[in-house]
Amino acid sequence: MKTIKYIAATLLMLSVTSCELERLDYTEISPDNFFKTETDLKLAVNSLYYDFNPGDFKSVYSADYSGYQIIGDMTTDVLWSCWAWESDELYFQQWYATVGGDIQNHAYSNFERYNYLSKARNTIRRIEASPVSEEAKSLYSGEAKALRGWMGLYLYDMFGPVPVASDEVLDDPQTFVYLPRLTEEEYDAMMEADLRDAIRDLPEVPEARGRMTKGAARMILLKYYMIKGYFDKAETLARELMEMEGRVYGLQTDYNYIFSKEGIGNNEVILQLACNSTASWYSNYMTAEVLPADYPWSEKATGWGGYVMPWDFYDTFEAGDKRLKNVITTYTNKKGEKIDRTNSAQLAKGALPLKYGKDPDMKDGQSGIDVVIYRYSDVLLTLAECINRNEGRPTTEAIGLVNRVRNRAGLLALDDSETASAEAFNEALLLERGHEFYLEGLRRQDLIRFGKYVEYANKRIDTINKQEGRGYFNVHDGHNRFWIPQSFIDESKGAIKQNNYDR
Repeated sequence: MKTIKYIAATLLMLSVTSCELERLDYTEISPDNFFKTETDLKLAVNSLYYDFNPGDFKSVYSADYSGYQIIGDMTTDVLWSCWAWESDELYFQQWYATVGGDIQNHAYSNFERYNYLSKARNTIRRIEASPVSEEAKSLYSGEAKALRGWMGLYLYDMFGPVPVASDEVLDDPQTFVYLPRLTEEEYDAMMEADLRDAIRDLPEVPEARGRMTKGAARMILLKYYMIKGYFDKAETLARELMEMEGRVYGLQTDYNYIFSKEGIGNNEVILQLACNSTASWYSNYMTAEVLPADYPWSEKATGWGGYVMPWDFYDTFEAGDKRLKNVITTYTNKKGEKIDRTNSAQLAKGALPLKYGKDPDMKDGQSGIDVVIYRYSDVLLTLAECINRNEGRPTTEAIGLVNRVRNRAGLLALDDSETASAEAFNEALLLERGHEFYLEGLRRQDLIRFGKYVEYANKRIDTINKQEGRGYFNVHDGHNRFWIPQSFIDESKGAIKQNNYDR
């Protein structure tokens, strides 16, 4: 039987394994010997970053199939893999509530993180009750709340509301409770309370790359509001982020510099995962997932030859778009042979999105270029979208925001047909977002919000069925959320309810 976990008030976890109650000590600390000094608080918050480490292939931001950014793109039109396996099931959305095979592991490894929210809440409560200075408590509780909100956003985007233990449940760890999923209203309250506090208490500039800030907390809440369709609230947050332009954030003049070794720490990045090529746990493996084994990249680099940008999506870019600089359509391999879509299984499916530039210190699959999570260009395009939705038309301001991003890419301003109506502007904006944020995991969110996620999937399904006779089933709006593995539902005695996956 798979495991369902709940968090106890002493930072211990309770779990049901093989129908037996047991206690798992992950931290070897207790309120009696910890949370007494500012160093204790910092260490406790540091532990909450663990689940986001890019180098762990089971982490939230793994470059493997289960990673949030990969799922966010591979279930759409912008990313595919020549490996087949689960990548085809993701790309063509061939999942349902009782699906078997390896793909079920993706839902399991992601859904089981819901107990992080209760663990983080316990950390916050211990910080707030500690005897250190109020300034230190505000700082570290704010950081923990931002991290809790980040995990809450990721889980909500994939599954909708998840189970979260209340303070009353956490106060009584000896009483076992089967937790249901929160209601939409309860989830809203949790996200807003945590992230509003984080915005208030965090610094504008991080102590170190990758740590939470006011801007990062605003960005997380902005993403949540956009998923929920709270466009008035989202516009306010986007404007607050824009007020930080020049002081904290800005739009880089060179798009490709953002993802380069030289560009690490640039001011367009609002949140990133700080990477190190010498430490596997903190390495960026995105380049290795794309890079063909015979590509002359660097002396010590290894390529695994998997991910591609499908040709249909590549062909939607305008001529001269500078964002295509590191998207490779043909190359000369290590043997001096020309490789293109006619003699490469990988290029036959699509171009190579080598978005992250060369790291001269890359060893094997480990690159030290930071994984980018959120950027300032997203603020500009999100504000343009909010204005259009809230006003019912694209204003001069909204059009100007999109054109700033287009001009940076070396493109002309939107033409009159693309700004003639709210609908036309939305269509142009969706395409612009696809071109701007490929391989950053935002495409799935965007397509769902614009009502195109299922439509685009069914086009891919119809095409592959005609070309290869695969017999894939068409999907419906239930696929806007992932399925919850049946083991969690069974072990909760039905307290956890399944998402809609009728076929």
